[in-house]
Parts: sequence; C-alpha cells; structure tokens
Amino acid sequence: MRASSARGCRLCGHNCQVDRRSGQRGRCGAGQAIGFAQAVAHHGEEPPLSGVSPGGSGAIFFTRCNLACAFCQNWQISQTPGAGLDITIENLVEVMLRLAEAGVHNINLVSPTPYVVEIAQALNLAKSQGLKLPIVYNSGGYDSPRALAIMEGLVDIYLPDAKIGLDPSLGPGDPDPVAMRLFGAGDYAAVNQLALKEMWRQTGHLTLDSRGLATRGLLVRHLVLPDDLARTSLVLPWLAESLGPATYLSLMAQYHPNHRLRGDSLAEFRQFPGLTRPLSLREYELSVDQAWRLGLTNTFVQDLAAATNYRPNFNKPDAFN
Repeated sequence: MRASSARGCRLCGHNCQVDRRSGQRGRCGAGQAIGFAQAVAHHGEEPPLSGVSPGGSGAIFFTRCNLACAFCQNWQISQTPGAGLDITIENLVEVMLRLAEAGVHNINLVSPTPYVVEIAQALNLAKSQGLKLPIVYNSGGYDSPRALAIMEGLVDIYLPDAKIGLDPSLGPGDPDPVAMRLFGAGDYAAVNQLALKEMWRQTGHLTLDSRGLATRGLLVRHLVLPDDLARTSLVLPWLAESLGPATYLSLMAQYHPNHRLRGDSLAEFRQFPGLTRPLSLREYELSVDQAWRLGLTNTFVQDLAAATNYRPNFNKPDAFN
C-alpha cells in the first residue's frame, strides 16, 4: 500500500490546503510520505502512560511538526529539514507491532498531526493484525476538527498541549503576536480550545486501570513559562471551567532556554527577557497553587530538576538514554 497524504491539507490550524499527493509541502514541511524519527520505550512520560519499568510508553516520534516553537526540545526532528526517514504505512504498522511485542503499555504517537490520514490506515491495519494496546495521540494541540474527526474511534487517549491562554484584549480573529512569535501560530489559543473540547467529547476524562495505567480519556499538558508568558493564569481557569475540575493536567516545570533561545537567534527575543532563564521555583509554585484552588486536583507536578533531566538528543539511537 502506498502512503496517501491529505489532498488540500486541512489537518491543523494553518489550513494551508496544499496538495501533498502532488508533491507540494505544507507549512510544516510534510509531503506525501510519513516522516519518522525514532521509536522507543519511553519511561519519562506521565505515570499513567509510562507506568513502571520495564514497560514504558511506546513512543513513535514523527518529524515535521506543524508548530514552530522557539524553545522546542525536539527541534532536531521537529524543525530540522531532512531529519529522520520517510516511511510507508506498512513500515509504521511494523513499528507499532514491534513496540507492542517489546511490552510497552501503549502506542504513543508524538507530533502526529500532519500524518493522521496515514496513521488512521496504519492503526486499522495494526489492529487487524492483533494490536490491542491503547493508542495515545500526543500533539501540540493545534489540531483541526478534520484531523480529530479522522482519529475518532481510533484514539483512546488524547495527550495535547495547551501552550498559551487566549489573550482577552484581542478581538475575535485577531492574531496573537506572542503566540505567533513563540509558537508560529497567531491563532493558537482559539484553535487549541476547540481541539481540547473535541478531544474531551470523544474520550471524556482520563480513566485508569487497576495498575494506574491510562486506558481512555484526555490528559492536558501545559508548560509553565517564566514571566507567565504562556498565560498559565488564564489557561488553568479555562480548563476548570470549560472541561471541568476533574480534568487531568500535567503542569510541567521543565522549561529551559533551547533551540532559537541560544546563539545568534537570541537577539530576536529581547522583548521576552524571561525566556533566557529557567523557570523559578516561585513561579512554578504559584501555578501549582492556582491549580489546587481551581479544584484541578488531578494534576501531575514536576520537580524543577526536570529542566535539566529532560533534554532529549535525537542524534542518539534512544534520545532519552
């Protein structure tokens, strides 16, 4: 079977509508083939996903992300032209089945948005060949309704980012200059809020089995940035009000100046001085306190040491070891 990329691509908020079957590439750089970087048993995800050793989460990392985060930790594969390999649907099925045979707890699709058409075909094939593990859709949260409609019924667990809150000073449809500068998407918050609501509609709140492993539902990730640049103070109330206090949240403290926040590109971000330093303990504690006050008690928290410990290197066969 030949990989069949979306014609008139409308899989993310960019809605660039390029014809990838004819060789055109979208803003993300994705073309007709599936961009594959690495597949590993990942032990650094949230506890309901990674579980205890030796299982881990069966993470499949795709290349050519549809966002352009200035401080991306996965920039080696997400924003580097020519990274990874181009593979077929059959190749992807083989990767899924190999991870399952290795004893992982789930199949974790990391940055899958540009490839949902092909991934849907691969999942159907893999399930017909005996794959029974929960499927995790691990995205930047900039997914279109079309992409999520394709995934409905195939995904068990949604693991999206909520990268930045909606700026209340902006009018409807006005681009957010901060979101544009930091993530490459001026309408990120509006697209993200619609996506999170649809993910929740499809799967509901996260449910765990007797081992504490996730079987179905939504787990939202939010990376706290210095100087409240991610508008955590707005993201958390929105989650509590729109999805409910039972929402599972991963409140991450692992921010570290990376990618374009280093070297010659650093001057581009002088208007965001907080980005040049790690998150402070006080800033993170304030965010954790706010989550508790809002009733978001299903919140996973991190030690600030995560900023040092979580630095993948995709030039190695296993980026996390």
